[in-house]
Amino acid sequence: MSKVYILEHIYEADDIEEIKFIGVFSLKTKAESAIEFLSKKPGFIDHPLDCFQISEEKLDEYEWKEGFISWEEGNTVN
Repeated sequence: MSKVYILEHIYEADDIEEIKFIGVFSLKTKAESAIEFLSKKPGFIDHPLDCFQISEEKLDEYEWKEGFISWEEGNTVN
């Protein structure tokens, strides 16, 4: 296995992004089955299906290789 599928549920409430990490799956079809199951459950049923997001990630890789800046630094007007 060289990749996995991350499933999250993301929506905005009161101008705040709500992110729920749901799980890591070996196959995209397994993540899709989780969406089918969860979409009928309390809380999830109140949001559109596109709030579920699947991302494909490579194993043994990492992001942010160039570092990062703070939110404040990114929003500073020069």
